[in-house]
Amino acid sequence: MKRCVLLAFKGLLPLVLLLLCQVAALAQCTTVVSTFPYSEDFESNNGGWVPGGTGSDWDWGTPAKRVITGAGSGARCWITAGLLYSGYSNGQNSWLLSPCFDFTGITNPSIRFKVFWETERKYDGGTLEYSTDGGNSWHVVGSAADATTCPGSNWFRTANVTALRTDGWAGNVQPTAPCTGGAGEGSGGWVTASHALDGLGGRANVRLRFRFAAGNQCNNYDGFAIDDIWIGQMPAAANAAFTFSCSTSRTASFQPISATCGNSYTWDFGDPATGASNTSTIINPTHTFSNSGTYNVTLTVRASDGSTASTTQVLRNIEVAPELIRPVTCKGGRDAEMTVRVSPAGTYQYSWSTTPVQTTATATGLSAGSYTVDITAPDACANRTSVTIVDPPPVTHTQTIRDARCNGANGGASITASGGTYPYSFNWTPAVSTDSASNSLAAGAYTVAIRDDRGCTDTARFRIATVNDFTVSIGADTVLCVGETLRLYPGSYSSYTWQNGSTDTSFLVSESGNYSVRVTDAFGCSGSAAMNVTMDCSDVFFPDAFSPNGDGRNDAFGPLGNRGALTGYRLQVYGRWGQLVFSSTNPFEKWDARNVSGGNGSQVFVWVAQYGLVRQPGVVTRKGTVLLVR
Repeated sequence: MKRCVLLAFKGLLPLVLLLLCQVAALAQCTTVVSTFPYSEDFESNNGGWVPGGTGSDWDWGTPAKRVITGAGSGARCWITAGLLYSGYSNGQNSWLLSPCFDFTGITNPSIRFKVFWETERKYDGGTLEYSTDGGNSWHVVGSAADATTCPGSNWFRTANVTALRTDGWAGNVQPTAPCTGGAGEGSGGWVTASHALDGLGGRANVRLRFRFAAGNQCNNYDGFAIDDIWIGQMPAAANAAFTFSCSTSRTASFQPISATCGNSYTWDFGDPATGASNTSTIINPTHTFSNSGTYNVTLTVRASDGSTASTTQVLRNIEVAPELIRPVTCKGGRDAEMTVRVSPAGTYQYSWSTTPVQTTATATGLSAGSYTVDITAPDACANRTSVTIVDPPPVTHTQTIRDARCNGANGGASITASGGTYPYSFNWTPAVSTDSASNSLAAGAYTVAIRDDRGCTDTARFRIATVNDFTVSIGADTVLCVGETLRLYPGSYSSYTWQNGSTDTSFLVSESGNYSVRVTDAFGCSGSAAMNVTMDCSDVFFPDAFSPNGDGRNDAFGPLGNRGALTGYRLQVYGRWGQLVFSSTNPFEKWDARNVSGGNGSQVFVWVAQYGLVRQPGVVTRKGTVLLVR
């Protein structure tokens, strides 16, 4: 359809002809929808909806933008500003046009659809319009005032959107809007909008269009999207059917399946413990239940035609009590079993965070770690519970080792087990014992497998060496005075054999002689010791002369007599000029004069001796001269 107006202007300028033409934006209907309810989810095709208008950037497909990241359901929808991230066109005034609808068989049509808007608040947005005259004139469906009235669910959120010049949906949820005053009031996700198509019942030629308009700046937003359109008869009679959804295990939101203008709604949540909150007259109320349990929720609806309906549904609020029915047997094992006791009683579906997923109340084959279980039922608020399973203390041990002595089988090892579950068993290799200790081990390598009462194991490994460090002593040679005694005791051993055949643990000495003992200890090691005892407490004397001529008689100068009885001994010999020619602290060492010269003549030397005597106090000092005869 085309209308043209020819205008002629005369004046000082040349004649200007301005041809103004209004071109109908609509082609003739090729598809007429007359069967209802009408439902279109745009999954298989574009549904016969056609974009157009000024600066149109409507697109059909799968959006992947900054805020609008997917369709309302399935994979595809209609959206402005393209499918990928970009701003919408400047100065846009576009539309998405429906097929033709024949409402002659519907007396009270209504529309419901999913909508997502992310636009500059107040300035850019979308609206819904209808035409009954082939597109010559368009009228807005409802107004912003319908946003809070039945059945205007999520209807226009903004009055007089600037670019639209009418009410519509506008706003965004971006954390920092690019334009001053343009932030806020976005849908933040797909929401369901619904409205009565007032005055269109019985009409044979109805078209709908979603119109989108934008200014010339601040258009860096995702745009306006539509999905899942439903058109059908709005029931007049009361319908009390309802659904619910849960935000927590005890909080549920309720929605009538058919929300009709003029209806009144009365809810009873079957929860008198919540007092005044137990009832509500809101269309879509939310209720937090006082406790877990089974509740009978009733909706009573009174319609504008005077009819009433009442529906009661059971809602279960779940209480979950996890119970570990079998712990992990041994550290690192995978045999634990965890169950959840759910109340109130009933049939539930379970989903454990195991691999693979387990779907019964009891999960088996579990190792240490954290798990979640989701418990659901059609008439219950879902519950997610977390549980933790820990490993038991592992079986560990400490070991004390004693090496074998004197090549015997007398080494020892003691194993002290801990952790796990008492009692423990011990399996030795070689098989020398079944206890935690053995004291008859020969040199070599040993392994002890430790097993607790649950079958958890640990292994001790060690080596026994041979030690041959057996020493015995009864003391050094000594001197006794006549009448004195000395008791010889080598220490604590298993057996003793003295020089005279005695097997006593000690031996009493009362006379000069050589004494010895042979002992054997508890490990079979044996050894012996000996000493000499001299009975003499007399002093020593020093000769007056000596002749170092090698005849074996008086060849050197030194003390004679009981030299073994001397203590702290020191002898010094000086020449005639006072020079030191000999010094010794050993009473058995004598001076042979080889270090002095003098030919064949005799010489006199001065000597000084100091020493202690057995059983006598103090220090004895003796002096004299000695003649060296050559």
